[in-house]
Amino acid sequence: MLLKNKLQQITEAGFQKMPQPIAQIITDGITELKNSDLKTKALKVGDTIPDISLIDSNNKTVALTDFITEEFLVLNFYRGGWCPYCNLELRAYEQLTAKFKRNKTNIVAISGELPNFAQQTAQKNILSFPILTDQDGTLMQALGIKFTLGEKLRKEYKNFGLDLDRFHGNTNQELMVPAVYIIDKNLKIIFVHLEEDYMTRAEPQEVLDCLTVLS
Repeated sequence: MLLKNKLQQITEAGFQKMPQPIAQIITDGITELKNSDLKTKALKVGDTIPDISLIDSNNKTVALTDFITEEFLVLNFYRGGWCPYCNLELRAYEQLTAKFKRNKTNIVAISGELPNFAQQTAQKNILSFPILTDQDGTLMQALGIKFTLGEKLRKEYKNFGLDLDRFHGNTNQELMVPAVYIIDKNLKIIFVHLEEDYMTRAEPQEVLDCLTVLS
């Protein structure tokens, strides 16, 4: 089954169970992001990503260039291990890691969740590729994909038991728009997919198809 079909299933199931006022708050939050300049200002194909330091699951400081041992590197920015959409997406990429490798491409996943939570995400989804922490969203800010949750969404996240302060180790209440970038050895962006609607993701096979053309 395609990732988009799996995502659609959990979206339909979730909204059927969800009280209408809460569903409206979520929908309004997505609409607000779509009406912002985030997508316009975010880095695009042809731009260069800064080699900002990140933290691996062992609390070691690393750089993106440490993972470019092949021709290309896929950067998967996910919201957190608490997000069912992100878990489905990460598992979908895991299923294709061998094919990505054959196309001279490594994969890393990046979020704002602290290394111990990132490690739990990797274990839960049985991931073989690295999961990195962008502490305080420095890289996400540079890419232009970071935003601050509105007050209504903050309240509902708390009601859902999602304590972002604990997951991120700060009180910024920030998330990123889920995004997929492919960069080359010079950190130049050659593919990008981002959507303000976190329930919509790039199909991993389509990302792989893009690399097949480039390789």
